[in-house]
Amino acid sequence: MKNSHSGTIMARALSAWLVCAIIPAWGKEYFDPRLLSIDGQSVTTDLSAFENSGHIPAGNYLVTLYVNQIAKGDYALDFKPDAQGKIIPMITPALLDELGVNTSALPTLRTLPRDAPLDDLASVIPDAFFSLDFPQLRLDLSIPQIALKPSAAGYSDPSLWDQGVPAMVLNYSLSGGRNWQSLGNGSPDSTQDNLFLSLRSGANWENWRLRSQYIYTYNKGHSSGQPGLRTHTSDFSNTYLQTDIQPWRAELAIGETSTGNDVFDSIAFKGVRLNSNDQMLPINQRGFAPMISGIANTNARVTITQNGNVIYQTYVAPGAFRINDLHQTGLGGDLLLTITEADGSVRTQTIASSSLPVMLRPYVSRFEITAGRYDGGVTLHSREAPFVLGTLIYGLPHNFTLYGGTLVADDYLSAAGGIGLSMGSLGALSADVTAARARLDDNEGLRTGNSYRVRYAKNVITTGTSIDLAAYRYSTRDYYSFADFNNAGYELTPGQLPWTLARQRSSFQARINQQLNAWGALYLSHSRYDYWGNDEVNTNIAAGYSTSFHGINYGLAYSVSRVQRQDNSWPETRQIALTLQAPLDLFTGRASLRNSRATYQISRRNDGELQQQVGLSGSDGQGRLSWNVSHNRSNQDEKASSSNLNLGYQGSNGAANLGYSYSDSYRSLNLNGNGAVVVHPQGMTLSQSTGDSIAVVSAPGAAGTSVMNGGVTTDSRGYAVVPYLSNYQSNAISLNPSTLPDDVDLTQSTVNVYPTKGAVVLANFATRIGLQALLTLTYQGQPLPFGTSVAVEPSNHGEADRGIVGDAGQVYMNGLPESGTLRARWGTAEDQQCEAHFDFSEQRPEDQKGPIRSQSTTCYRIDDERHLSLRSSLHEVSLP
Repeated sequence: MKNSHSGTIMARALSAWLVCAIIPAWGKEYFDPRLLSIDGQSVTTDLSAFENSGHIPAGNYLVTLYVNQIAKGDYALDFKPDAQGKIIPMITPALLDELGVNTSALPTLRTLPRDAPLDDLASVIPDAFFSLDFPQLRLDLSIPQIALKPSAAGYSDPSLWDQGVPAMVLNYSLSGGRNWQSLGNGSPDSTQDNLFLSLRSGANWENWRLRSQYIYTYNKGHSSGQPGLRTHTSDFSNTYLQTDIQPWRAELAIGETSTGNDVFDSIAFKGVRLNSNDQMLPINQRGFAPMISGIANTNARVTITQNGNVIYQTYVAPGAFRINDLHQTGLGGDLLLTITEADGSVRTQTIASSSLPVMLRPYVSRFEITAGRYDGGVTLHSREAPFVLGTLIYGLPHNFTLYGGTLVADDYLSAAGGIGLSMGSLGALSADVTAARARLDDNEGLRTGNSYRVRYAKNVITTGTSIDLAAYRYSTRDYYSFADFNNAGYELTPGQLPWTLARQRSSFQARINQQLNAWGALYLSHSRYDYWGNDEVNTNIAAGYSTSFHGINYGLAYSVSRVQRQDNSWPETRQIALTLQAPLDLFTGRASLRNSRATYQISRRNDGELQQQVGLSGSDGQGRLSWNVSHNRSNQDEKASSSNLNLGYQGSNGAANLGYSYSDSYRSLNLNGNGAVVVHPQGMTLSQSTGDSIAVVSAPGAAGTSVMNGGVTTDSRGYAVVPYLSNYQSNAISLNPSTLPDDVDLTQSTVNVYPTKGAVVLANFATRIGLQALLTLTYQGQPLPFGTSVAVEPSNHGEADRGIVGDAGQVYMNGLPESGTLRARWGTAEDQQCEAHFDFSEQRPEDQKGPIRSQSTTCYRIDDERHLSLRSSLHEVSLP
């Protein structure tokens, strides 16, 4: 029996061993908090929140939220344990709806309360999950695309749209120059001065926007022994009051502005306009201003006019230039580019500004209703005929769009109709016809004619081909546009080109870009106009090719434009130019020369003139300061060789450029400057030139902090202006924390704003101004336990005023006043907390180690009599 009992015990032991060997053991690492006690005293810290890797304590945290890697802004979210004890963010259906989730289409979300936190995100949205980067306070949500709203990529909730604050904005652009000419051969010396000032002003009140533009030009010529000829113009234009009507997805403008150009040619007028605003759509097609390119031989003045009004003027350095910051002005007609060289020669080029073919989604409409008086500016006077205009564009199924309209005035009537078609891989095409009937003051009765137009656009991604616009128009002999009708029989304003009043017979415009991958890129811009009643043909071509090889950039450009001669004729001139550009570090390997370049350009014109130019250019590491030095030489006249110097600066408060040219026959000095002044409820802030909508950054005390990509920094008060925002869309405004002053900290580094058209919105950043300190805390002669929570008393910033004790009782705190009180807790019992006082007011600067202060202080029990007497002797200190 004994042996049998012993065998039974052995069998059971063997079975238990086999079970333990077969079934995996479960357990977890455990750290005994008593090891952190002070000399065996029962002051251990509650470390349960830190037992698991990646575990965070429950609480409220300000996190930057991303949905499918797209930033959605900063949100203060509660983090609480779920049924399994895992700390998760409290995400509600209302928050998901704000982030673009199609909650109305998900059955599991429709039945839940809007503010009820979700315990399991994947149970209501299959395959959805979240991840938290706690050190960066970044919360990523991964949501399947099928669960998002159809337009979530560009959608913003209209309830978030911000009309902004009362404000005034003044954009200024100033350019001036002086030219000294000495032709010799007994010719008198002469001097020419010119000045151009453009002021674009605006005032905002609630949802109303008042806008106006002021243009001033001054020109003076003086010859030896002769009185100077002085001319100047001063004019206010484009003065209007505007507001948006959000339920109609429309805007109302009263004053001087222009009609749209989708159906009829754009018309400058004074009156009232009500039209659709596609910028309110989640996915929209914004208006555009064409990019303008050209070639300057010297430090040249570039002027752009539209409808006879100067809308842009600047000086450019010798060589190829591009203008891509042209302010959108309604696109009321083609643009005229005039290049005035330092030697006085003038070249012109017409830039087509027609819009793309009109295409809308099915059952989407776009409308315009305008009543006013014609206000064109190419003639000294005009009929200024009052008129009423209405247009409608409507999208149909199967990729069709219908559009049409009518214009009615005294002695003038016009009607237009057309169709647009999206042909998929073949591009988009539109065709329309406009019929007009006009009665002129020449006793020849009615003039009736038609104008036919075809437009085409195509973007082939696989081949890199982009046909931005190809348009052809033919008008019959008796067709008069509304501008022709108003200007007929009146004299051109001074400075207008002689063919301005000629009625077009046909026109062709094309803009094509071709990407060649590693072989570079090609571009072509071409326009051709002919006119009724004369044989004049106006042709403009700009074409080019650019590539790079072994770090050297190559460019070939060809242009055809009109050049003014001394006999006031404007013959065509053809010019071809080859440009080579190489960074200087390519030859020396020195990193300091990385932003410096050597340039060589050779150009030839059809009159046989050959010009060569060599130059050096560069900029500082931040791209704020730029410089350019060059020398030109011509084969036709040794005295025509010239040298040029240009300096430029781009800062947070504006930009400035200085240019100087010198030759044996002339000298030229010019200066450009532009920027803006913004007056808002919190003061006045200087800025770079601004766009339609802007944000005023408010970070009190954070002077010199970089905003966005570093192109803008805050001023001495902590304010800055972000100049270009997207209307009715989310704009993330961010500050770079690494550029903050030593005594300033942010509770958030990104703010999202949703401006309406023309709004000035505030981007408020909560700053904590105070000291950074490394405190060593002791309790009853020993360092405080590892993991002890330390908080400032009283707390002004919630979780931001807390720290956790590390080794040797040390805790890092920021945003501290010079003196104050800290409360430490390492458990829930009353004897597991204490208070300590700190005071840096008498610390000498030489005792500091960099921006971080250091101090050792003793922590006393809150009911300790010594502590109470010490506390009563200290004055109360609160955080700023």
